[in-house]
Amino acid sequence: MTSFAFNDLVHALQKPAIPSASEPYWLYPLPEAEMILRYGLRPLTPAEQAIFPGLPLTLSIDKVRLMKPLASVPKARVGWIVWLAETYPAAYLLRLPGGATLPVPYNQMIWERVPSETAVTTLEDFRAQEQRQLAEAQKWRPDQTITTRGTRLSFSSLTEWIGGWQQLQGRAHSNDRYQKEGWHLQALPPEMIMAETDEMVLYQFLSLLKEDDALPPKGSRTNHATTPLVVAAHNRLTQLGAVPYRQHLQRKRLHQVLAAQLDNRIGKRPHIQGVDHLTLF
Repeated sequence: MTSFAFNDLVHALQKPAIPSASEPYWLYPLPEAEMILRYGLRPLTPAEQAIFPGLPLTLSIDKVRLMKPLASVPKARVGWIVWLAETYPAAYLLRLPGGATLPVPYNQMIWERVPSETAVTTLEDFRAQEQRQLAEAQKWRPDQTITTRGTRLSFSSLTEWIGGWQQLQGRAHSNDRYQKEGWHLQALPPEMIMAETDEMVLYQFLSLLKEDDALPPKGSRTNHATTPLVVAAHNRLTQLGAVPYRQHLQRKRLHQVLAAQLDNRIGKRPHIQGVDHLTLF
């Protein structure tokens, strides 16, 4: 008798009768009191009603982690923390990020309950995770060759990138050259700079950006393409235990001044015209 009653209940829930316009809609085939008595359902609290609006009764409401989402629902991912309401025995209603609800047959999804203080997944969390995964997939890997857009310049190291930059600097001034310089900067991944092991290459890279006017004026560098590259170069110098770039410039200038003074003091070797070399024979 109980089995027939339950089958009738399932059939009625799957194909509920269309309510008349004069009667309020009730998703259960039996009155509230009888549903509570027969199946142990309870009314939702005001906080639960905000999560599942329109759901009058439930057995329980929990936070769960999706272990195997329903394959036919593309907006459900493994690891999401979502709300799950057991509407009657072995029947569930899932609250997805963004507010959509999903009826869940018991044998098509797998989840595990998590503590009530666990934060549920939001659409913002999901979008941020997608961005992180995309950035991770696009990261440069060692020995990976990159080709600068609109050019034949290819590079797999910072040294090769510098060679390409110097080729562009050797071209005549034009809008085409400036555009390709911008593309060459955009093609350089910070990960390639962080993989550099020679501090002199890093110093050369920073000098080129400064001397070739690739850096924007101070105050306009926040979202510029060169900013993460310069930061990566300075960080890499620190990791290598090398002196900072400014200190390197100071030493270089001091060396140039001392070398000039030494040349003036000693004087240049006189050149003997008509004699390319001296010989004893």
